Amino acid sequence: MNTTRFLLIGIAFLLLPAANVSAQRVDSPQFGLKLGLNGTNLYDDAMAENRDGRIGFTGGGFVVIPLAKKGKLSVRPELLFTLKGSEFELNGFKSDYRLSYIELPVSLEYRLLGFINLHGGMWAGVLANANGETNDIVGTIKYATEDFQRLDYGYHFGGGLDIGNIGLHLRISRGLENINDAKAYFGSLKNSAWTLSFSTAF
Repeated sequence: MNTTRFLLIGIAFLLLPAANVSAQRVDSPQFGLKLGLNGTNLYDDAMAENRDGRIGFTGGGFVVIPLAKKGKLSVRPELLFTLKGSEFELNGFKSDYRLSYIELPVSLEYRLLGFINLHGGMWAGVLANANGETNDIVGTIKYATEDFQRLDYGYHFGGGLDIGNIGLHLRISRGLENINDAKAYFGSLKNSAWTLSFSTAF
């Protein structure tokens, strides 16, 4: 018990200087860059089975616009390039989707204790490229970008640490739009993802 207590006290002393640095952030907008990993999958109304997610990456730029002094509350729009997709089975047929989007997430951020980042918001995405295939009883059906909805949107929430100008965040996002075009015969497939990202502001 004493060892755990001393460890917690030591961690607190290590984080206090970082909290002071973060609390001294300027009250003007800050621009930055971020890069991270996506773990993506699909959820649906037709109950696809054996869903196997895909690991991709995301990256782009952002701006933090303070809404309160010392940067405790802010708005953070981002412009990202994001890879998504999944493998799954539906009605015994195996499918594989690979999607890439240009996304615009907008988050409301709150910094607890000056360095703990809590955020949530909405995002919209435009399909940049897509391909995929389905293996059914007649063979392999190929898909291209025009077989998917061009616009996607949804919500996200997450948290992490902001130490000075460096951030490490974990975010969960859910799409609200059926990504299939009207001519696709699957259920209402929607994007979902977790993202672990590293960011730097300047």
